[in-house]
Amino acid sequence: MRTIIVGAGINGLLLGALLAHEGDEVVVFEKNHFPGGRAFLYERDGYVMDYGVHLTRFGPESSLARIMKSIGREVAFRKMGPSYVIDENGKRVLFPTSPGGIFKSRLFTAMEKLRLMRLLVTIKKGRLNDGLMDVSLRDWMNLNRVTGGIRRYLELLSASVMVCPFIEMTSAGELFRNLHRVFTTGHSAEYLAEGWKPVYNALTREIERSGEIHYGTRVDTVILTKGRAAGVKTGRKKHVADRIVINLPVQELFTVLPEKSFEKGYVKMCRDLVPTSGIFFDIALDSRIADYEGLIYTYRPMTYGMLTSNLVPGLAPENGQILTMFYPTTLDDVRDSAMRAMRKDELWIAIRNYFPDIDRHILWKRETSLKMVDGVQVNTYQTEDRRPGSAVPGFNDLYLVGDSIAAPGAGGDVGN
Repeated sequence: MRTIIVGAGINGLLLGALLAHEGDEVVVFEKNHFPGGRAFLYERDGYVMDYGVHLTRFGPESSLARIMKSIGREVAFRKMGPSYVIDENGKRVLFPTSPGGIFKSRLFTAMEKLRLMRLLVTIKKGRLNDGLMDVSLRDWMNLNRVTGGIRRYLELLSASVMVCPFIEMTSAGELFRNLHRVFTTGHSAEYLAEGWKPVYNALTREIERSGEIHYGTRVDTVILTKGRAAGVKTGRKKHVADRIVINLPVQELFTVLPEKSFEKGYVKMCRDLVPTSGIFFDIALDSRIADYEGLIYTYRPMTYGMLTSNLVPGLAPENGQILTMFYPTTLDDVRDSAMRAMRKDELWIAIRNYFPDIDRHILWKRETSLKMVDGVQVNTYQTEDRRPGSAVPGFNDLYLVGDSIAAPGAGGDVGN
């Protein structure tokens, strides 16, 4: 069987490698000159940078790990070290990632620690998985009189787990379902032990053993005929296939599909889907400035990041380091030049709260404002049942893959 995949994002590559391993001839068309999509790698002067913070949720229990193992390219993961947060009072405290951490952290009062433990036991048992999808985290916390350190803790989890610091928008049910899976798998977000480069190399090699990847080639349209997808057009060329998989954000679906061939409700659902947005800084440091091996958070503004090279030393030259910090914002903030500049200033303030002398250690930096970090903001209006499924309606042999479709998760793991 011949499968064409439109887009070489991480989810398209994972699916392509899996299909190729099972005997498909897989042909991938990617408009950029490199793989990875929004998760591509940037290499310069011996530094290998992700495009922002790219952890793998559930580590060895993730879909990524299972796919890599199934194609004979098993990967290992590094568990994160202790995480910290600069709280609203300006003091750095332990940000707990385990029950033991809760009792060690000064983020909570003694009574809050006991109450939080009871809440986490309830989440672990799955008692909050149903019935709260349409309830915002803010409303749930207000209803249950959640205040103080527990409230700030859940707000920070909303920002990092759901990539949405807006508690009036975050689906409480989706957050609790994700935390439930963390408990059941025993793994939270982890980093690939050798970084992302070996993963991309393995996936592209697997596809190219029997198929092809065409970089710098934009698909203009998907060929639809007699109720099925039959191929794609790139410029004047036609490429036929037994099935087509589109690895684009669903908001861009109708750049390659004719809108008139689909119901208005489906077109609107795809086009109007709100992504997560934000600003991130990737910073190459000429010397080691800290030994953090976990996430570092700030409460105001609500940011988080990590020193990736502390987990994988080969990502930076000897004695150098890579710091990545992310500030999730609204889409409007990124679109508006004045607000975007203000948010960048706020992110620098957050970074300097951890590292007051960082400026004299910066070798070079990359400041990025992204309208789309993940394909969907998992809010109360965009829960799993309110997003397009993997099969495109009305046409056989036409599928979607990516982080904006109807699947459990929050962030990139939606697409896995």
